[in-house]
Amino acid sequence: MKKLIILFSLFIVSPIWADGHLSSENEVMQLVLDHWEARDNNDFAAQADLMSQSGTYNANSDGSFFRFSENNTAADIENNMGGQNSSLNVNYPETIELSSGVVLARYYLEGVISDQSGTVNNYRTRVTHIWVKEKAGWKTKSWHFSPLHDGGRHVTSASDFEED
Repeated sequence: MKKLIILFSLFIVSPIWADGHLSSENEVMQLVLDHWEARDNNDFAAQADLMSQSGTYNANSDGSFFRFSENNTAADIENNMGGQNSSLNVNYPETIELSSGVVLARYYLEGVISDQSGTVNNYRTRVTHIWVKEKAGWKTKSWHFSPLHDGGRHVTSASDFEED
């Protein structure tokens, strides 16, 4: 009887394990999507709400050096965006809980970004995004963007998203 109970318990628990996502990973996955939707909608308050109040460590795709951003208020983000508009898509996102209260999100970001100096029609970058659990919920603590431009020779095509 004991063996039957153990076997039955494994059948019940297996689908939970098979999903492979902890609740923290699912929460952060949704927040990644929420962040980029807020970015596309120029919702600076929503973006600021997803940033750590103790500051963030950043390496942006504009070629800037690693830097610490102490202030991530809506006004700061609006000022830093410099009148940009975007239509960005998160592709192939993954979230991995590294430890309790720390989740790594990694994904590709692709789309169009425009500002006063022009438009980038084939913006493509890899993103490594660290989220930490703070009193107010999951917040961005660090991110690193590395451009996918292949020496300037590659333009996005449908085959980029075909599975092998």
